[in-house]
Amino acid sequence: MQTYQPGDIRNFAIVGHASSGKTMLSEAMLVCGGVIHRMGSILNGTTVSDYHVSEQQRQISVHASLLHTEWLGKKFNIIDTPGYLDFISEGLGALRVGDFALVVVHANHGVGVGTDQVWSYSTQYGIPRMIVINAMDKEQANFEKVLAHCRDHFGERVFPMNWPINPGPGFNTILDVMRNEIVSYQKDLSGKFQEAPATGEWANKVNQLHKQLIEYIAESDDSLLEKFFDQGSLSEDELRAGVHAAVQKQSFIPVFCASGETNIGVARLMDFIAKYGSSPVDREKVKAADANGNEKQVSLSGPDPVLYVFKTMSEAQFGELSFFRLYSGSVKVGTELYNSDRRITEKVGQIYILNVKNRTPVNTVNAGDIGAVVKLKDTHTGNTLCSPRMIVTLPKVAYPKPNVHAALKLNSKGDEDKIATGLAALHEEDPTFLYHVDSELHQTVMSAQGDLHLAVLTDRLKRRYKVEIELIPPRIPFRETIKGRAESKYRHKKQTGGAGQFAEVWMRIEPKPR
Repeated sequence: MQTYQPGDIRNFAIVGHASSGKTMLSEAMLVCGGVIHRMGSILNGTTVSDYHVSEQQRQISVHASLLHTEWLGKKFNIIDTPGYLDFISEGLGALRVGDFALVVVHANHGVGVGTDQVWSYSTQYGIPRMIVINAMDKEQANFEKVLAHCRDHFGERVFPMNWPINPGPGFNTILDVMRNEIVSYQKDLSGKFQEAPATGEWANKVNQLHKQLIEYIAESDDSLLEKFFDQGSLSEDELRAGVHAAVQKQSFIPVFCASGETNIGVARLMDFIAKYGSSPVDREKVKAADANGNEKQVSLSGPDPVLYVFKTMSEAQFGELSFFRLYSGSVKVGTELYNSDRRITEKVGQIYILNVKNRTPVNTVNAGDIGAVVKLKDTHTGNTLCSPRMIVTLPKVAYPKPNVHAALKLNSKGDEDKIATGLAALHEEDPTFLYHVDSELHQTVMSAQGDLHLAVLTDRLKRRYKVEIELIPPRIPFRETIKGRAESKYRHKKQTGGAGQFAEVWMRIEPKPR
């Protein structure tokens, strides 16, 4: 397996509203990179990302899927995330370890609630954003309308890096702003294309956009701004040299048009990510807390390993699989690391580089990269593993609280231990899922982000642990209180021989002051 320097790694989360085409965009990237040779289908359940039973049955993403490919000598670590907010924990973990967010917007539907949510979360994490207006091959796809919608939500600096020439069914031709060219893609799903100079009205259009792009680039750097005022423009070399810094500062937010399903526009998007996208070097130092709770910097060039576990998944063949991002040092098979959250030592077993269920074993993962390790003793999502010589804790994801609740009803006796094991495992995989045993109601109550979230978790519990359960509404623990004043008298008499029994009770009840 090739070793990559941190500057040659691109870690990014593909996020957006439900059904915006994130999975098919990921699929197209794998085709372009040569990882797969044929596009899968969500309808047929053949995509690389959505391989779990629950995903294939519902035709939606439920898990964040870790993928990788190489493009222009750069390693892409792609995290394809679910769009439904019921599974927001998957997107939050991906954004936590990504160096930028690729926000996907559907060309028919525009910006959705989920789009605004992931935009807000990426702002909290301080990572740049790029936008893909996807599904340009659909009927009534409207690039200009959706671009305006994005500007309404995310600001006027949302800027198109390309423009669809023939949107709708048959879409395959794009105007490239950076190169002043018209790019025509083959319709065989290969992602291959041909270039030609822009002419006529499209030449005027691209020149106008190109000038606007130069202004945004110049504003991102004082020296370029000075040259811009002196010369009235920038050279092509100066323009290209300034794009990366402008994206990091979000002097402009790049927008690309594409169709993931037909693999149109994806190769040029990958060109831009490889040349100008964020790498671990752009956030060379990250904040952490030392053993005493004081702030400490973790440096990418530091010798001691520090990693963050952003996802945990349990699979029958492997056991518990922990996904991690390495922020400094390197991790090898057999390395002993300290879990600063659980205060235990873990020994690293087999390390994998993943394309979802296709796992390639490696001996070493270096700083800036993402990998997975199996069978850690007591390490969970959100934990930091570090060298015993440098004990630190990285910031955790703040997950939203559950919104819906249901009681679990067991239909067969003797499965209580299976249920307890299964609920604990599901919580470790998904921190937004909570459960507790209510001793007063004598019910196990499950709490999740939504009804869909509950349904998926219940199906997983049944399938994985072979238990018969159903969900019912939780009982309500009613309380009664005294509202008024009352008095009562009782006289007890019983003759049993001898002195007999006699008692008199006076009782007054009234509420205390509130």
